[in-house]
Amino acid sequence: MSNFLNYAHVYDLLYAEKDYKSEAGYVHSLLEKFAHTKVYEILDIGCGTGKHAYEFAQRGIQVTGIDLSEKMIQIARQNYSHPKTSFMQADARTFSISKEFDAIVSLFHVASYQTTNQSFQEYLLTAYSHLRKGGIFIFDFWYGPAVLTDKPETRVKRLKNQHIQILRIAEPIILYNQNTVDVNYELHVTDLLNDKQEIILEKHPMRYWFLPELESFANQQGFKILEAYNWLTDKQLNERTWNGIIILEK
Repeated sequence: MSNFLNYAHVYDLLYAEKDYKSEAGYVHSLLEKFAHTKVYEILDIGCGTGKHAYEFAQRGIQVTGIDLSEKMIQIARQNYSHPKTSFMQADARTFSISKEFDAIVSLFHVASYQTTNQSFQEYLLTAYSHLRKGGIFIFDFWYGPAVLTDKPETRVKRLKNQHIQILRIAEPIILYNQNTVDVNYELHVTDLLNDKQEIILEKHPMRYWFLPELESFANQQGFKILEAYNWLTDKQLNERTWNGIIILEK
C-alpha cells in the first residue's frame, strides 16, 4: 500500500490535464439523481491531494477527505483547503470515526488498488459503517472485460512546469490468475531550479473488476447496486469501457 508515497510531490503535475471540476460535477449529478435526500456531507475515501474534495466544497458540500499518504494530505491542506473541507491521513481499510455521512465517494480507481478479496471487503466495510441508512456510495474502477479486450500497453509521458520536468514510463504486466495488472512506474524528475535529478521507481498493482463479483461483494456487505456506467457518461459498460463507475445504496 505504498503507492504514491514516493512521488506525492510531483502528483499534481502528472495529472495536470485531469479535469477535476468536470469529474466532481458528474459525480455530483449522480448523487442528485440517486440520493433520496439532499447531500450535505461527503466522505472522500482516497482523496489524494484534495482536488475533487475542493470541487465538491465549491458546490456547498461539507467534505472529509482521507488518504493513506501523509504527503498527499499535507498538499491537500496547503493547496486545496476550503471552509468546507477537512483532511486526515488514514487507511481506507481501517478508517473509523463515530460519524455517518450522507454519501461517500472514492475516485480515481481507489477500488482497483484493493487487490485482494480481504482488502476490498474491508474497504466496503469502511464505506458501509460510515454511511447513513439509504446513503449512496460511488466509486470508479477498472472494468475487467475492457482490460482483457483492450490490453494495457507501455506508455511514456513527458511533463514540465516552471519548477520541474518529468519523464514517466509506465510498463504494465497482466497477472491473469489474480485479475490484476502490475503497473511499473519509472519517473525521471529534474528540478529545473538547481538541475538536481532523481529517479523514482514504484509498482502499482491494480485489480480489474467484473460486475457479478462487485455485486456479490456489495450484497455481502449489505449494499444494493443501483447502477453502473461508463465513466463520465450514462451509458452501460462494455468491452471498450476501461473506466467504470458504480452507484451503491446502503
